[in-house]
Amino acid sequence: MKEQYIKSSPLPVDTGDDEIRLAEIVGVLRENRKLIAVATACMLIAGSLYAFLWTPTYRADALVQVDDDSGSGSLNDKLGDLAALFQNKSTSDAEIELMRSRTVIGDAVSRLHLDIDARPHYFPLVGAPYARFAGRDGLASAALGLDGYAWGGERIGVTTFDVPARLYDKTFTLIARGGERYELQSPEGVTVLRGRSRETVTANIDGAPVKLTVASLLARPGTRFDLSRSSTQQTIADLQKDLKIAEKTKQSGIIGLSLDGANAERITTTVNTIATLYVQRNVDRKSAQAQQMLAFLGDQLPQLRADLDRAEARYNEYRARNGAVDLEEQSKLLLQTVVDNKTKLIELQQQRADLVQRYTAMHPSVLAVDMRIGELQRQASEYEKQVGTLPSVQQDAVRLLRDVKVSNDLYTSLLNSTQQLRVLKAGQLGNVRTVDYAITPEKPVAPKKALALALSVLLGLVAGCGIALARRMFNRGLETPVEVESAIEIPVYAIISHSPRQASLDASRRRGTSGRRVLASLAPDDVAIEGLRSLRTALQFGVLKQRHKVVMFTGPRPGIGKSFVSVNFAAVLAAGGERVLLIDGDIRRGNLNGLLALSRKPGLSELIGGAQPDAVINRDVLPGLDVITNGGTPAQPSELLMSARFESVLDDLRQRYDYVIVDSPPVLAVTDAGLIGRHADATLLVVRHGVHTAAELSQAMRQLFSAGVSVDGALLTCTPSRGTSYGAFTQYANRGSE
Repeated sequence: MKEQYIKSSPLPVDTGDDEIRLAEIVGVLRENRKLIAVATACMLIAGSLYAFLWTPTYRADALVQVDDDSGSGSLNDKLGDLAALFQNKSTSDAEIELMRSRTVIGDAVSRLHLDIDARPHYFPLVGAPYARFAGRDGLASAALGLDGYAWGGERIGVTTFDVPARLYDKTFTLIARGGERYELQSPEGVTVLRGRSRETVTANIDGAPVKLTVASLLARPGTRFDLSRSSTQQTIADLQKDLKIAEKTKQSGIIGLSLDGANAERITTTVNTIATLYVQRNVDRKSAQAQQMLAFLGDQLPQLRADLDRAEARYNEYRARNGAVDLEEQSKLLLQTVVDNKTKLIELQQQRADLVQRYTAMHPSVLAVDMRIGELQRQASEYEKQVGTLPSVQQDAVRLLRDVKVSNDLYTSLLNSTQQLRVLKAGQLGNVRTVDYAITPEKPVAPKKALALALSVLLGLVAGCGIALARRMFNRGLETPVEVESAIEIPVYAIISHSPRQASLDASRRRGTSGRRVLASLAPDDVAIEGLRSLRTALQFGVLKQRHKVVMFTGPRPGIGKSFVSVNFAAVLAAGGERVLLIDGDIRRGNLNGLLALSRKPGLSELIGGAQPDAVINRDVLPGLDVITNGGTPAQPSELLMSARFESVLDDLRQRYDYVIVDSPPVLAVTDAGLIGRHADATLLVVRHGVHTAAELSQAMRQLFSAGVSVDGALLTCTPSRGTSYGAFTQYANRGSE
């Protein structure tokens, strides 16, 4: 069996099912509950900082309605086709783009001076949250005597701040000096100018002009403000990106616009200004169309008046020459038909002339008018043929009377249209209107404190559990006796459960509390001590029933509970009536003297060096238990343990006691364990739950084997009391009768 530890690679581990069972997950989470608690606390602290210190974000929104027509329905009905010439049906998508256009946004930026940023200078981190609460009732006094910072209630309004382009986005400092006076300092801290509010002040920076107008200033003397100027073009682009515009419901014509920001009043004013400018531009556009139509009609009216005068003159001349002509009823009907046709034809020709000014000849609107004109012209030809069948006198009368009536109808129609257009222009409202103006928001949309705290706790729990499970998955040490036995092919004689009481004793020792802290003496019914009693049974009556007097405990690395096992196992043996000697075999860094409140020297080093046993043995540290501490650290510890004196010392002690328990150094740290183990009757390897890999244990076994030490068995320490299939049985001793 021992030949396996000469191999260069560890034995394979058959862990069975790779999936973590539910009980194992619960066990892992219980083992890492402190980690999970710390992760949750850290996330909760981060969430609290975000919820209470982060600058609140407010949202201002407004609603705009887009109608299909201009809203002056009765007037448009009277205008008929002429009104359609300047009414363009717009879609919501088109109106949204118009609302977001540089023209509208640029006017808002210019009107509200959005390219100027002026804000109080707060104390880092906590100043702004403090100011939000302290400034509710007016100007707050300076906290801690720090007059240079704003502490709440400060106000500043800047309407002009012109600087060279190279100083865009650079932070200037404006310092209030009392009495509405102020001082402006450059980003380098050099005073640029001094002035009063409501006055425009100019200065120069390296030959470049600087102009500043402070419209209002409310602050304690000495309070600083951060002042910067941005590129107007970039400010427009940023506002276009930040402004959210969307149709509320598809094809509803209701458009919502909203803006988020830290300054509730500023974003409210910005949204309302954009809505107002957009509506006004829509009205201006409609008025411009009406004005264009008026200009067109104004050009046509004189010509139509002249045509009417000429037609009347020709008709009057005809009557004067031929006298009155009585038309038959059929001729009258034909005359009316011809007049209507001619009137419509001329109106369409005028409409086409207006359309051609705005569109090409191949535009669908122009082509549609051309089709109607062609149809009317064909009808006119037919009517002319019918007129040609009348008597000669009636033909001339019909034609002259037709010219008079057509000219009169056209002139009268255009004159009425001109008057109606003037009324329309004067009362033009456009086809959009603001339904709801933005109001100053009272509550921020972010951060949502309750949600932030709840999510931080949830994320902390998830992160803590995730880290714990990841550590378990990616750094999976051996956890069960089956895994240990499969890895190193030696039996596991005892399972030592984790003891909360021992953890408390270790904590008190780290705090510097003096006194002996032996769990077997203070809490003999502890679950961990029950595991050591099972080892005692195995040693005395089980597979180790041979009389092994010298028992060495070792382990692959430090911090696995080896010294705890040595001390408490010795105490358990002594409590059973045996005469026991406990030796601290770690002459380099042993600390049994600290656990048992003993002096380190004289100890094992002095005993090997020639001291008498009675001079170094601490008698009856516990009933039936004597102790030899490690002693002083020699210059060459390994050589001391290799000496013949060490072997003779152990032989002498073997004769004096029933059991000699040796707490040796870690195997993989130094070679001392191999030197001590050659003289021991039994060697037990201490393995900590979930810490060691199969490769580490195999390496420890190979190193002991190469030193000539036979490992008789293993102990699995610090196993969780619950959460594993075998850990539950360790609770039996403390549950009483069931």
